[in-house]
Amino acid sequence: MDHVIETTVPGSVSASNLPDWALSHGVTSLSTKDVRRLCGIPANQVSQRMAALRKGAKLFSPARGLWVPIPPEYRTWGAPDPMGYIADMMAHLGTDYLVGWLSAAERHGASHHAAQVFQVATGKTVRARTFGRSRLGFYSRGYVGKATASAELRRRTGVRVASPGTTMLMLAADPGISGGISNVANLVIELAEERPEYAAQIIADAPLFPDAATRRLGWLFDAFGDGAPDELVAYCTALASEPSFLVPSSPRTGRLDAKWGIVANEEVDPDI
Repeated sequence: MDHVIETTVPGSVSASNLPDWALSHGVTSLSTKDVRRLCGIPANQVSQRMAALRKGAKLFSPARGLWVPIPPEYRTWGAPDPMGYIADMMAHLGTDYLVGWLSAAERHGASHHAAQVFQVATGKTVRARTFGRSRLGFYSRGYVGKATASAELRRRTGVRVASPGTTMLMLAADPGISGGISNVANLVIELAEERPEYAAQIIADAPLFPDAATRRLGWLFDAFGDGAPDELVAYCTALASEPSFLVPSSPRTGRLDAKWGIVANEEVDPDI
């Protein structure tokens, strides 16, 4: 993408044609510097010249100084699918990121309920935003730069999406933003059935997450799936921390499952 911009004659692209030029050349985003170079306009005129294109839904700006062309099929929406620009946006903001929780589960084929928010874990605080029909939620998490991304989706889309096993850990660690513990049960059991590689991914990334996340997964696999993988049983057996609550936001009373170190403090009623 940078090579295309660098090899284009400066000032050779008209501002009105910039979105279509970018789309035809495979350019997914442009910085203000790129716009100045391609269109030959001074810095103090870029926002003004781009305003007409924004009004015509030909491009939008997900972050200050970044411009994204909108493909024709998305112009009635006002912005494309976030998968088309999230990598460029995060690079522009200078933060590690990982598409996760319900959004990652959906990309892996598990989605009992369509995600209402495109969920992204970030290495630093990023405010929530809405572009077109998409709401983007950003959640600062310390594991972002180390957690496992799906090699398959990275190769196909260029976007860092949590691997199936890492997605399970994210869901179990944060049931409150994952549709509740019953929805977490639905998703992790479905992912386990569809993605046999999940067990190794859970064990690889488990140290990055609270002990409660791995314990919840083990408990859910035993209660609603085909049983937990042996390596997950071994990992949780070795944990020395105090027992964890199945749902952190519910009253802290319930039956202790000694095998998993989980206090079942809420009824789980999945659709599976």
